[in-house]
Amino acid sequence: MPNLDMWRAVAVDPFHNPFSDPTAHYIVWNWLSPFLAWALKVNGVHSYFYFHLAFSVAFTAVFIFLVFSQLDENDARTSLVLFLAIPASSTAYFWVGMDSVTLFLMLLLLAFRRSLPLVLLFGIALGMQHFEQAFCATAALTCALLVTSAFKDKIGYSIRWGITSVAGVVLGKLVLIALFKHYGIHVNSGRAYYLHQYLQLILNEFYYHFEYILWSVLGVGWIAAAKLVDNAKRAVPFFISLFGLMLLLPVVSDETRVVCIVTFPLFAAYILLNREFLRSLDGRITASIFGLWILVPWPYVLGGTPKWSVFPFDIAFLLHKYFGWFNVPTNQPMWPF
Repeated sequence: MPNLDMWRAVAVDPFHNPFSDPTAHYIVWNWLSPFLAWALKVNGVHSYFYFHLAFSVAFTAVFIFLVFSQLDENDARTSLVLFLAIPASSTAYFWVGMDSVTLFLMLLLLAFRRSLPLVLLFGIALGMQHFEQAFCATAALTCALLVTSAFKDKIGYSIRWGITSVAGVVLGKLVLIALFKHYGIHVNSGRAYYLHQYLQLILNEFYYHFEYILWSVLGVGWIAAAKLVDNAKRAVPFFISLFGLMLLLPVVSDETRVVCIVTFPLFAAYILLNREFLRSLDGRITASIFGLWILVPWPYVLGGTPKWSVFPFDIAFLLHKYFGWFNVPTNQPMWPF
């Protein structure tokens, strides 16, 4: 993440606000991962990066373990292909940082659906890590579950699970507010303040690039979402909640990153971990999605501007370091962006 050093500044001492710039106060609200890094004494330049990279790897590993332990092998392979196809699976590596922890906690929330105490605990952790994303994600999925129930249908997640998730996230935010008050950590409203300062710019970024932004949220995963239309009882709740989450796109500057994360629990519950849906996909559809995922450039939009994989930059950096090839700028974290 280009501004990972700013989160590292919080990890050096998570009990005070290191930022004089009021537009940077939102960083302090992502408090859990800097606190964990401080507690484990991994707040060095490299160790802090590797700390978050471990969460990225854990996110992928837990998903693979989850699908192969809960689904038949063919269904698990299909789920894994769809997981690779959506940008959420890559975001934890494209920008190693706080998103790595957020996605990992979201997956744990989904994985331990039969234990409401654990769901509450992971919800609290999410509320302390990234309240806005966690609340939107869990609230949208809970709304979808309510509509599914009204249609006399059900998937693997109950309304009680959804309500417990939302309650945990809200409780996590309240715990964080209490901690800040107790330790005298002075921060403004965070992202609400930031949005107020830059709303017009952010709206313009969306308006002029909305086609690519919409595609980038799910990428090739839109094909799987379209297939869900075959089952109206599942499609209507899914797309109602998905549309609600899409309303975030005009008011966030890192469009793909934010919305691919908040849509992940919804996509996981209705598609990735939905045994009935996975069995409705024949081998040709799965193979087509896999082929398109390989061929179509990875969609990612930041500040309304399409970006691309950092892989070529990684190779160029290594070639420069060992052979002197390519020109590498001094501000390397921002080089690909």
